[in-house]
Amino acid sequence: MENHVDVVVNGEIFSVRSSESVEYMQKLAHYAGKQMDIISKRYASVRLSERERTLLVALNIANDYYKVEPKLTQLTAEHKRLQIEHTKVSDENIKLEMEVLSLKRELAQKQTELDNKIVTLPLPDGRKAIS
Repeated sequence: MENHVDVVVNGEIFSVRSSESVEYMQKLAHYAGKQMDIISKRYASVRLSERERTLLVALNIANDYYKVEPKLTQLTAEHKRLQIEHTKVSDENIKLEMEVLSLKRELAQKQTELDNKIVTLPLPDGRKAIS
């Protein structure tokens, strides 16, 4: 679904259509506005054309992206590795739970066998013990 949203960048209202959410588009507009403010302050003593200022903003945004991209790649690989590890640990956990259930059944069976083998022994005075 395409959203139609008005955003404010550097004091100007822009009408934008996007498949992204309104909140996301407003975040982008806010970020772009901050970048424009940074360039305006950094080059306050230099008269920049709108084209030059736009290019510097684009370069700043591209710089931010390229600084974050390797970290994203690293985190994506780490996430994939952890998913694989999680699957292995989950599989091992299931095997261990099955083994515990089997051992509990075996213990119950052995307890029943032991209970059936208990012999009532006579007491020293000849009476039989109650089992």
